[in-house]
Amino acid sequence: MRPRLVRGRPELSLYVCGVTPYDSGHMGHAFTFCTFDVLVRFIEASGVRVRYVQNITDVDDPLFERARRDGVGWRELADSEMESFIHDMSLLGWRRPDVMPAVSRHIRPILDAAKRLNAGGYGYQTDALYFDASRYRGYGRLSHRTRRSMVRKLRDERLLGQVGPGAKQDELDFPLWRGSAADEPAWPSPFGPGRPGWHIECSAMAMKYLGEQIDIHGGGRDLVFSHHESERAQSECLTGKVPFARAWMHTGLVRYEGRKMSKSLGNLVLVSQALERAPAAAVRLYLASHGYRRDWSFEWSGLAKMARLVERIRVLLEGEVRGAGAPRPGVVVAGAGPGARRGTAGGGLPGPFAAALANDLDTPSAIRELRAALRARDRYAVRSMLSVLAGTASLS
Repeated sequence: MRPRLVRGRPELSLYVCGVTPYDSGHMGHAFTFCTFDVLVRFIEASGVRVRYVQNITDVDDPLFERARRDGVGWRELADSEMESFIHDMSLLGWRRPDVMPAVSRHIRPILDAAKRLNAGGYGYQTDALYFDASRYRGYGRLSHRTRRSMVRKLRDERLLGQVGPGAKQDELDFPLWRGSAADEPAWPSPFGPGRPGWHIECSAMAMKYLGEQIDIHGGGRDLVFSHHESERAQSECLTGKVPFARAWMHTGLVRYEGRKMSKSLGNLVLVSQALERAPAAAVRLYLASHGYRRDWSFEWSGLAKMARLVERIRVLLEGEVRGAGAPRPGVVVAGAGPGARRGTAGGGLPGPFAAALANDLDTPSAIRELRAALRARDRYAVRSMLSVLAGTASLS
């Protein structure tokens, strides 16, 4: 993928599907967003700027259900949980995206996109405004699913909805605009007062900030179908430009106690809990010790092992940071210090380390290079590798 030039400088565009802010962030979230943080830092270390957008889905059923349960306003809940999310991710040394658009503040471009799809013959209105999936011939190809498999997944996730007179015409059709319940937010539209469907939100916000085609679109593997499949279909129908995203990048699922880590199952390991047991840099390196595509199981013993590695790194770098006048004695930050100069193409990062990350972001191999540099007591190499793998996370 060749980056385009923006004001004479190479730049890549990245859109990552963010959180629905209705509960505390967990290690499944951290795995996805720290993976993309490593990607951004690696690309930028090679001299290519990344224009990074990560959305906030603050108009969504789980958020409204939680606000209803707790007797609080939906916006109040969303703002509070986003503050907690950003706090946790900042402790993990995450570089905040350039733009974090919230659905509730982008209703106009989202509604405009829905209206354009309807005017182009891709939508129809019954009890909601639906996208006619049959108008997009490649529906299902991104997720490599058959029609039967797609219908089954929609049913399993309780997203199938009603099919028949006065509802949607086909199981695979999905809402672009829908009505709101009495205690949910609603905005005026030609299709009646209501709120956007899930998929159209990301299409509209990605295009607003990154243009009609983007370089990399990312998120968790659980979003491939139906979210990204539907987003791709409606975006390419909306603009006529193919592909909507030049590359799709999906992170694996994190399991705990034998099941996928999720709020609905109640088997979460919160970011805050992990940070109580290990330094932030250890959490980052533990996440990076798993290939981004693979599903894996969180183990406290694995985190403890990475904490021991980080302690060895801290001892190596401690004198360097103290000599630079650290803000607080004994606190060592991964991406800071006199050895942390910005990487440049061909010279900023150790060659084998850069080659590992260039190979489909092979972070486990990159960590092996980090261990080798630590054994060689190469402070600069260790520091430069940490600046990518752990960002600005604390080593203590």
